[in-house]
Amino acid sequence: MRTGAFVSKNGVVSKAVGVQPKEALLFAPSKKNSSQILREQRIAMKHNNKQIKDRFAQATKRA
Repeated sequence: MRTGAFVSKNGVVSKAVGVQPKEALLFAPSKKNSSQILREQRIAMKHNNKQIKDRFAQATKRA
């Protein structure tokens, strides 16, 4: 996999060198494969859902 930063300007992708205009989209390739990224997203989603449910239960609990 290539490393470094890339820039998309007006739909043209090239290697980012020097100062880029503020409307340019900068990105870099991930060192993770797609299954690792999906697994991390699922874990984060489950954690966030549990946190929301816990906080909602706390907020609606009668004292």
